[in-house]
Amino acid sequence: MGCSNSAFCQFSAVSDSEESDASSSSLPGRLNINDATVAELVSLPGIGRKKAENIVAYREEHGRFESLDDLAAVPGFCRRGVDKVADMVTLDDSGDESGCLASCCYAGAEACGSSCCAPCTGGCWCLTPFSWGDTDEAIFFPDDASGSGLARLLEVLDSARRTLDIAVFSISYKPLAEALVRAHRRGVMVRILSDDMQAKQQNSAVPDLIREGLQLRLDVSEKFHMHHKFVISDDATLISGSLNWTHAAVERGNENVVISRRSALCRRFALEFERVWAAFQDGNVAKAPPAEFDGNVAALFFPESQMQNVGLILTELQGARSSIEIAIFTLTLDTLTDTLLKKHQQGLRVRIITDNRQAAVPGADAQRLHQAGLEVRTDKSWYAMHHKFAVIDKQTLINGSFNWTAQATKGNQEDAIIFRWAASHERLPKVAGLVWERHKADAAG
Repeated sequence: MGCSNSAFCQFSAVSDSEESDASSSSLPGRLNINDATVAELVSLPGIGRKKAENIVAYREEHGRFESLDDLAAVPGFCRRGVDKVADMVTLDDSGDESGCLASCCYAGAEACGSSCCAPCTGGCWCLTPFSWGDTDEAIFFPDDASGSGLARLLEVLDSARRTLDIAVFSISYKPLAEALVRAHRRGVMVRILSDDMQAKQQNSAVPDLIREGLQLRLDVSEKFHMHHKFVISDDATLISGSLNWTHAAVERGNENVVISRRSALCRRFALEFERVWAAFQDGNVAKAPPAEFDGNVAALFFPESQMQNVGLILTELQGARSSIEIAIFTLTLDTLTDTLLKKHQQGLRVRIITDNRQAAVPGADAQRLHQAGLEVRTDKSWYAMHHKFAVIDKQTLINGSFNWTAQATKGNQEDAIIFRWAASHERLPKVAGLVWERHKADAAG
């Protein structure tokens, strides 16, 4: 299935050729279906947008295609459809071995013995969880060989006694879906919000959850998504971050969750769940309320119409004094991008890590930032660099489901949390710096 690694891994510098030809292969004129975007796939004969989306979704869930025959397993495809495109596509991944090799290890982490990088080095390096105070802990994926990250999530789900409110974009990973069924069977009130398009995927757990009698509501928009990724257990524990409940996210992708026991955050997210739960029943698209800080934490929700919540993120960026470190799946929101450019021009160190495929889509700002002199790197894996966080001056963390895009701001159901500390936060920026330095050699090329 190719090579994946831990959070923050698989980065190399963006080059002009990588940006302009993100899905190139050694076979001229052929489209590499292992990294082609939806926009590129629709150019193939007989593949409309729906089939293209199914190809990308299947690839993200199951990993790279090992043969063209694998295409026949994609919803909407048949053998005839595979034959029609066989001469126009390739699976080629030549030239990626060195990138894969460099991605599997980095300084400052602990060896985990996972098999995720076995094709490259026989092992990988995994970012270890960490906590701050008594209320918050960060967990990173892909999971280690012992499955400690998954075990921690299951511990929260299995300990619920009264209520579990789940708002997750994509639910197909069996161990997590089964935990919801267990909770329902022991009398916990389980309510689920999810995305309608993801629920229609062949491997979705949503139909099984409905058959088990769990309460579940889906969005009704064809254009926007229920993109939240949070859980509230017994109104006392919050799980939030970038993690979808899929095999690719838990075992392969670069992801994170923060488990928080802050009562203020739990209350804010509980209100957001109720807002969306009611909206989906009525079929409306109610906007999220304006956010504000409660002490040193603010919970931001979307969509919004007045840009007040994204304005809080903008304010944090504008107030940066020394550094901004960003790991973001997709970056197209010019309001935020222009601020990054200004801070760079003011002499601040601005470093950005983004997903290689998303860096090549129309409207992506990665290349513009790179050309302006900012430090920009993309991952080199078959799986997503799916984080959505920023670390500002080593003492402010912004994290959640929120991609920096107009759709996330004005259309999707999204969330983000701003955490502030009075002094430099030791762990997260340190890890980001270690990973960046470990891949300095890649950037030089």
